[in-house]
Amino acid sequence: MTTQKLLNHSKEERINTINKLMVFILERGRRFFYRKESMNGIPNTAYMKVKNGRVYFVDDYTHKPIYAYPSYPNQKGFSHGGTLWALVCEFAYFIRTGIPCNGKYGYGGLYSGGWGHSDEIQQEILNYAKEIGYL
Repeated sequence: MTTQKLLNHSKEERINTINKLMVFILERGRRFFYRKESMNGIPNTAYMKVKNGRVYFVDDYTHKPIYAYPSYPNQKGFSHGGTLWALVCEFAYFIRTGIPCNGKYGYGGLYSGGWGHSDEIQQEILNYAKEIGYL
């Protein structure tokens, strides 16, 4: 599936694409978007959701929905750093618009060399992102 085809898809279809990508990422390498510790039996995986037309990131540690917009002044409940916040904002932009923006919010998006994965795992993630139409 190409990114061009996803431009005509609904927000829900794009959110499913991003959530698949997040699961793929959390299953490999440094396992971003995942916490091993359990909190009241709630799954410890992050995901994106749409509520009232807005895109939210649900944090894997705090389980709080956070409005995923780059200029949103308060990411209270976000348990990761700025690089991952930039990637979350890029995912949200894609969900809102259907337009990929890899690297728009800094740090190089998925192509960044700063994720700390092995080259092999990094390439697997990039290949999968292309396969599902994100890149």
